Amino acid sequence: MTEIWVPYGPVEVSFDIRQENLSQILEPTPAKIAPEELDIAADKISVENLLVLSGTPGIQKFLDILLTRNKNVKKIMYPKSHGALCRRKAQEFGIHAEPLDLAENLADLVPSLQAQKVLLLSSVHYDPMFGLSSGASELIRLVTALKKLAFTEFYDELPCAPEKSQASEFALDQFQSLSSVNSFELIEKVGVGIVGQSYGDVRASHSKSLEIWKETLSIPVQKAERVIFGCGGGDNDRSLTEAFSRALFPILMNVALTDSDSKICMLAECGSGLGSEAFLRFVTGRLEPRSKIGSLEYLEGLEVLVSFQKLQKDFELKILTTLPNFYATKFDLKTIGGAREAPASLLQPGSRAKILVLPDASSTSFRV
Repeated sequence: MTEIWVPYGPVEVSFDIRQENLSQILEPTPAKIAPEELDIAADKISVENLLVLSGTPGIQKFLDILLTRNKNVKKIMYPKSHGALCRRKAQEFGIHAEPLDLAENLADLVPSLQAQKVLLLSSVHYDPMFGLSSGASELIRLVTALKKLAFTEFYDELPCAPEKSQASEFALDQFQSLSSVNSFELIEKVGVGIVGQSYGDVRASHSKSLEIWKETLSIPVQKAERVIFGCGGGDNDRSLTEAFSRALFPILMNVALTDSDSKICMLAECGSGLGSEAFLRFVTGRLEPRSKIGSLEYLEGLEVLVSFQKLQKDFELKILTTLPNFYATKFDLKTIGGAREAPASLLQPGSRAKILVLPDASSTSFRV
């Protein structure tokens, strides 16, 4: 027996696989960057205003370093989701905290960004619409009209590959002319910490992030009929929407065989439930994107739902989650009772079929 541990919400869960049923455990092994690299990065930054777009452990750590070493920072701006973190840091370091005045379109937001030198702080992750998230794409997600426009223009691409996304180019283009806006992006891995960082204008910073993502988190692609994977815990499996968008789609696109006998098991806590308005309306029968995609009004999470329905037909999907079984069955997911049942859920008694295991699919780059 081989015991395997997988991130699940704030903890880890384990299961055993018989040696004759274990194909391989695939997981990148990047090195954590040296603390002095973050110190050097903080010393290069000279701004008065921060806009915090992620609340990961890495971002919290870098905020402490930046605010300790850089006395020029006078204000932290934040969307509602990161209010508690930013208000706490502002009080701790004696600076001003200000909620971001969310605009209906970028034209309304640009004047406030141009009037003050702003640094976007974000931690990158896979995003089915933008490929790999960036400071630009995270800010676009806060601008209602642009988020809708990106979905409407590019939904045929869903779900996008990290290396290529027209929606990502669209997001980066919006800030190309804003010399007052720079971006600092972190690349993180659960259990390791910060494995890379990039700083510069929004396009240059994201280009470096993508390069680091592909180099440090790369594993060879290996197609398999039986796959068990984790979603990375924390923000990555906080809800079903995040688990799908950050971990499931890369597995279905790169690892799972499109075969009638393919079986996939996802371990995701989903402690915050469904996670988006699109998912809520879908499970309550108020949204059916398959038949109305051309005329749908954009809802939060709609790109994730559309991506899932595009890929779902080719696979048998099982899930370990704290979600009620009612919700799982609406997505045609077969639930399991606990992590220990994961291998058995993919195998017939006495089967010698091989299972491929990816403990954290959310921080993995698949190398062809």
